[in-house]
Amino acid sequence: MALTLFGLLYLTVLIVLANAAKSPGISSRRLRVLQAAMPAVVAVQLLNRISTSGANDLFQWSYSGFATASIAIMLLLIIFESPWRYVERLISISGLIAPPTFDSRRPIHRLALLLMIFALAVLYWNASAEGGLQKLLDVYANTEDALLNLAADAALYILLALLGVGWLIRRDWASTFERLGLRFPTPIDLLLGIALGCILYLGVSLLMLVWQSMVSASSFEVQTAAARQIFDSFSSSLFLGALLALLAAIGEETLFRGALQPVFGVVIASLFFTAIHLQYASTPAAAIVFLVSLAFGLARAWLSTTAAIISHFVYNMIPFLLASLA
Repeated sequence: MALTLFGLLYLTVLIVLANAAKSPGISSRRLRVLQAAMPAVVAVQLLNRISTSGANDLFQWSYSGFATASIAIMLLLIIFESPWRYVERLISISGLIAPPTFDSRRPIHRLALLLMIFALAVLYWNASAEGGLQKLLDVYANTEDALLNLAADAALYILLALLGVGWLIRRDWASTFERLGLRFPTPIDLLLGIALGCILYLGVSLLMLVWQSMVSASSFEVQTAAARQIFDSFSSSLFLGALLALLAAIGEETLFRGALQPVFGVVIASLFFTAIHLQYASTPAAAIVFLVSLAFGLARAWLSTTAAIISHFVYNMIPFLLASLA
């Protein structure tokens, strides 16, 4: 608990300083020193993993490679200025529908990218350290633990989104909600949000049938174990299912579509959204999650984050509604 609180304090200080800094130069040297803790943490985790368990399987080898690359990239971006020009160009090229607003001269945009890399490295380390998919299945086997995890994730996502866009630093409540694309649901938000959620569920159901026909029954069971476990843990009541759908929709859409997408664009925000769902890694489900995320991103770009939240909620809620009707 103490380590978690320290981590939250560290993130808060980083984000506040980055929002307050006017340029990436001399005025933010203190920020750069603090940012150097991120590759240092990943390096300590990597060395600890190598010394305790080695790299004796494919998963450990892949973690070691990803951690090493993450450390190198973060250090290059923290120490040198020149790589940022290429980063900005790459993000600009990847823009879809709504052009990304990423500006390498803004410390908060730089920090956002570094935090994305750091988050993936830490998530990957946790997954490899705690038994990967099996650990996740154990957590979601208990409804209370699963609910606490989901609530904590949603709270963290909302806090990061609020602080990231400068709430109480350079924006008041009204401008913060406007920047995040949040508003009271309009009729078009409701109509298109519900329609998109239903269409996505039907489309994903068809893709699941295609996926199931292409692999063995045992492989399909293993690859969909995480999704089934989450559903089983919350399907005992419609209220629990609605709570799961609402927490995931509000937390994830506020951060990924509300805060990150305007800066990094639909594609990069969706890639990051897919990457943090480690339970679907190395399965066709990752591609499905990416496509669904793109759809939510388009809802945000064309309408609002509120519409994306509604569509996400409906998409998550339909299986529980069908189960209750059955």
